[in-house]
Amino acid sequence: FSGNLTEVCPTGVFTDKTHSERYNRKWDMQSAPSICTGCAVGCNVSPGERYGEIRRIENRYNGEINGYFLCDRGRFGYGYTNRKDRPRQPFVGSREVSAEAALKELPALLKQSGKLIGIGSPRASLESNFALRELVGAANFHDGVSALDRASNQRVLEVLSQGPVAAATIREIETADAVFILGEDLTSTAPRLALAVRQAGRGKARELGKEKKVAEWQVIALADLVQRDKHPVFIAAADSTRLDDIAAETFRATPEDIARLGHAVAQRLDPTAPAVAGLDDATAALADRIAATLAAAKRPLVMSGAGTGSVAVIEAAANIAWALKARNNDTLLSLSVAEANSIGLSMLGAAPLQQALEQLSSGAADTVVVLENDLYRRAPKALVDAALSKARQVIVIDHQATATVDKATVVLPAATVFEGDGTFVNQEGRAQRHFQVFEPTYYDKTAGQRESWYWLDALLEKGWRHLDDVTAAVAAGLPALAGIVDAAPQASFRLKGMKIAREPHRYSGRTAMRANQSVHEPRQPQDADTAMSFSMEGYNGVGSQDRPAALTPFAWSPGWNSPSAWNKFQDEIGGALRGGDAGVQLFANGAKRSYFSDVPAGFKPSSNGFRVLALHQHFGEDELSSRAEPIRERMPLAHVAISRGDAERLGVNGHAQLQLDGVTLNLPTRISDALPLGVVGLPAGFDGVPFLLPGTVAQLAKGV
Repeated sequence: FSGNLTEVCPTGVFTDKTHSERYNRKWDMQSAPSICTGCAVGCNVSPGERYGEIRRIENRYNGEINGYFLCDRGRFGYGYTNRKDRPRQPFVGSREVSAEAALKELPALLKQSGKLIGIGSPRASLESNFALRELVGAANFHDGVSALDRASNQRVLEVLSQGPVAAATIREIETADAVFILGEDLTSTAPRLALAVRQAGRGKARELGKEKKVAEWQVIALADLVQRDKHPVFIAAADSTRLDDIAAETFRATPEDIARLGHAVAQRLDPTAPAVAGLDDATAALADRIAATLAAAKRPLVMSGAGTGSVAVIEAAANIAWALKARNNDTLLSLSVAEANSIGLSMLGAAPLQQALEQLSSGAADTVVVLENDLYRRAPKALVDAALSKARQVIVIDHQATATVDKATVVLPAATVFEGDGTFVNQEGRAQRHFQVFEPTYYDKTAGQRESWYWLDALLEKGWRHLDDVTAAVAAGLPALAGIVDAAPQASFRLKGMKIAREPHRYSGRTAMRANQSVHEPRQPQDADTAMSFSMEGYNGVGSQDRPAALTPFAWSPGWNSPSAWNKFQDEIGGALRGGDAGVQLFANGAKRSYFSDVPAGFKPSSNGFRVLALHQHFGEDELSSRAEPIRERMPLAHVAISRGDAERLGVNGHAQLQLDGVTLNLPTRISDALPLGVVGLPAGFDGVPFLLPGTVAQLAKGV
């Protein structure tokens, strides 16, 4: 969270190295309301553009989600938009063609095809995924995620949309007075949630301060008052986490045993919940202590998610929350998923990726459209190779040069989140709109990247002229997503007869910016998709009550050149934005549900090798941010984590040789004092680490 220091300076000139290298004044950047894609929390951001580059990411205040803070992954991970190796022109075969030529040739290619299938993506917008679903047909649309992610995402969706406990916002998480985290390394998988948990732990100081009549801003007095006393936080995880320093107790185990602990806690809260057989005395005693603490809390919070790769852990967390809900109406539940639109994609009802790969491999389908997805991150290399090699046409729409793009017969360059408009649904079921920051063709008329839904609509011939048309089609076609039309005002929205300006009224040098090309200033791009203008012309009310939060691209007020200006847009400091925070909640509290009853058996080390677990890293965890140089410089090397006991038994020190699924890896080792015996950990999604099938067992030997 170090990047938040750049937002402390009251004049806005305190900056960071990534911006200093391409510096410009913040009021000389064009901005738009956007969403961070680094994880599924959905933090609101204000990207700043100059000369067709994203130069800086600032926090866009949302009282329910990110508040005043962003994690460093979201703040410094924007460089994938500026990469020189991005696909920027369409390719048909080995030929680079114009966008117009590609749209003329593609219909003929599709007519020559037999069965057409589509593979969606959790990093693409709802509108783009829906457009692909319409092109290929609902039965031929596949979700593009691994079987494990699919199962986890669907279970999270079920629990939060149908269960009796609603998803907690970050603001609510910060008010919890007892927390139980099952299996999730939040600092890596949902960093902003980790910061909220720290605030929850510190809440003890606020409570004592109220009793002693000490104001919250009296930080030193509160620290003296509370000393080291915090609200209890219990953490069950496979390895150490960055939140361990505030934990009352930690529990180290495999996902199966974490789930068993969770089910035991639920059963102690409600005897009708399923019992856990064969629980050892130490774990049973821990379950007693956790259950007693949660039962005594005023606002207990249960947190888990897809990070463990175990549906059983998610079910155990749900059981605990539901058991607590019967006792305490203020029970909170937070479940994390992996990517920005994982929940939105799950709501589209897609078929599994495995089915698509099987159809291609068997010849049952001969043409596939892959939407903003690198399939080699989703399935074993051999399976993807076999499927794509059999396909007659592999059409890939993406904005990054990936291994899947390398296999494509047709490449259509997509717009990034900063270059296009669309809707994401975050992990709590909140639909949020992101808007185009700049128009690439303003700087380069030959630029070929287009929003993915635009490419697909051109093939569909639906006549969707604007984003609002696609959004309305999604809402009409899928009742569960009907609320997304309210995530932001439509393109026809005006304030005092004007569009919202993307540039501050102090924006300078526009004419001179292109003087090396022409002394004549071209007309600014015209945005038919949104209620905003690509210029300083338009409504620019400062701290206005009438500008919707979803259409507030930046915070600026006379004399306030830093994000402190957000105070001018709020009802009160730390409160909601005037008119309410951006986004619309799609889930409603469901009726009481019966408990999940499938309690897994305890983990037993294998005599044939080591169980492989995917471990998570703050830097390098996310596919897109890991393509940004500031993040790449801070990513740890690909490595294998092994418990100290196993390392000493095998004589492993420094390097190890790992054999799994027919692949031999020689990796440096990280000796862990927390990892259970009989398992090894590999960093998920890292270069040099192959896709891992659930339950993979590996052979480990001392490296050469």
